[in-house]
Amino acid sequence: MENKFLFVYGTLKRGFGNNRIISHTEFVGSAISLDRFDVSGWGFPCAYLNPEGKLLQGEIFKLSEHDFISTDGLEGNGFLYQREIREFNCNGKILRAWIYIIINPDNNTYKTNSDVINWKSSY
Repeated sequence: MENKFLFVYGTLKRGFGNNRIISHTEFVGSAISLDRFDVSGWGFPCAYLNPEGKLLQGEIFKLSEHDFISTDGLEGNGFLYQREIREFNCNGKILRAWIYIIINPDNNTYKTNSDVINWKSSY
């Protein structure tokens, strides 16, 4: 695997329950997507690409290949989410990082008046 960066925007972020899976990895920094997204879900966020959506705020971590086995399992990579490479602005630099994008979003869209979605576990 060439790219070992992972952009997280929900329960894998620092301070949330699933962060324990990657808490031992290197925190690279806070980041904002260059692509636009909408976020839906029921208690956990499900981001999906939408050119009319908003930028997505999250964090980037540097993972080992073994760490991706754990995150792929958590996220249901290939049947619930699809892991894709996208670009993010992290500390003023553009980084290419993996992100988990929901395969079949629902209609429960996260609402915010901001131009940036920063999921904080409330819908």
